[in-house]
Amino acid sequence: MSPPAPSSFASEALNPDGFLVLRPVGDVPECPEDFTCEYANPSAQVLLGDSLVGEPFLASRPTWRALRATWGATRVTGLRSEHLFRWDTGSGVHTLRVRAARARDGALYVWLSDLSWEVRASVGAMPEQDLLVAALEHLPDAFVALDARFQVRRVNRAAEQLLGRPRDQLEGQVLWDLVVDEPDVPLRQPLQRALVTGQPTEFETSPGTSQQTLHVTAVPVASGLLLYLKNTSRQHRGEEALRRASALFQAVMQGCPDALYTKNLEGRYTRINAAGAKLMGRGVEEVLGHTDEELWPDEAHASMAHDREVLAFRRTLTYEEAQSGQPGRVWLSTKGVLRDEQDQVFGLFGISRDISERKRMEEALRQNEARLQQALAAASVTLFDLRMPEGLLRWEHDAARLLGQEALAPEEPLAALLSRVHPEDRLSVAERLHHGTRLPGEVTLDFRVLDARGGVRRLTLWGRARAEDGRVQRIIGLLVDMTRRSPESPPGMVAA
Repeated sequence: MSPPAPSSFASEALNPDGFLVLRPVGDVPECPEDFTCEYANPSAQVLLGDSLVGEPFLASRPTWRALRATWGATRVTGLRSEHLFRWDTGSGVHTLRVRAARARDGALYVWLSDLSWEVRASVGAMPEQDLLVAALEHLPDAFVALDARFQVRRVNRAAEQLLGRPRDQLEGQVLWDLVVDEPDVPLRQPLQRALVTGQPTEFETSPGTSQQTLHVTAVPVASGLLLYLKNTSRQHRGEEALRRASALFQAVMQGCPDALYTKNLEGRYTRINAAGAKLMGRGVEEVLGHTDEELWPDEAHASMAHDREVLAFRRTLTYEEAQSGQPGRVWLSTKGVLRDEQDQVFGLFGISRDISERKRMEEALRQNEARLQQALAAASVTLFDLRMPEGLLRWEHDAARLLGQEALAPEEPLAALLSRVHPEDRLSVAERLHHGTRLPGEVTLDFRVLDARGGVRRLTLWGRARAEDGRVQRIIGLLVDMTRRSPESPPGMVAA
């Protein structure tokens, strides 16, 4: 929507009070992120400065952010709001009466009346009692004055909001009729005790069936009690949510079999779970407050280098970290930075899993594979995997030597093998392979191939056809060089 033309507010341009048109910014109607100023009359520019139109209003005026929620409520409910506001212009502190109303197009109309001279004049002429009443009226906390029979004699605006009733429905009523349902609620006894003993008291209570938690300060005076009530429900809910989150975090941390820990910027452990301390061969108290260099000086270099890298790049990284000793251990560690509410880094977290057994199994498998390959090479044997119907043939190590080739690709078409088969055996081999892929079972072939120099080699293929989804998908087996094991066969010999 385009900003309104100045002519739309011709009457406001002559208004001695300031006038603003503010457009909310953000997706939450009841609490916008900010307001963009679309129009400001000359009086508003005198009060607030001339850099208003087109700029975010609250971003450069932090003091005014206290009105954001109130203005959001005005837009949602359509009810006008009015506040007294103290504004330091740099040349002096002004007392402003700020009134806001919702426009038809959803914008916010705001009128600013400078009451500074009126306030100073009225304060100078106001009796001391009136000054006290004015101060109590604008207290941020609820104020209730009670007589000796616990009847309400005076309330301020905050008390009206807290108790949910206008003052004409509060004043003259007995307090118990307003905020309690049972005679023995925690509110009655402390107030009676304060009235009898003459000693101020503070306590918290949740009156009757109310879901609110009130912090009550009761001050005895000659005429009765002065009560100051503060709604701490949100604070208690936040503390309860924090307590539950902390309990959940502790449960997860202590129940995890991996090592979970945090460190400060100096590299000292600030938290570690019992499983992590046990995997380190220490107790939790032995680890907290210490650095890796203090705990295992001979092996801390790699871990400390990884910590510095995570803090330098502000990223979550994963490493393998080895620990010597008998038996040696290998950790798979994921580390990242910890940030506070201001997005400042104050430490790092780590999750380390002991993968020593997995690494030993991987090494054992690698050695077994190496021994198998050595044995196959010594026996002039290699492995193959023929995948049908793609017709792709995958060779293992030493296949090139058996076939008399300089080199072979790890995977090649079946046609490449058939092209090396002796011309007299080629048709028989192709037919036998085709027949072997029709039904699962054993496949045995004796045939000759031509090597890279034109020589003839005698090979035997043993394999098993495997069926999947009702069709033969693979033939897996051995290819054996039989050239030196038996005399030359007549050309074209194929055995099944």
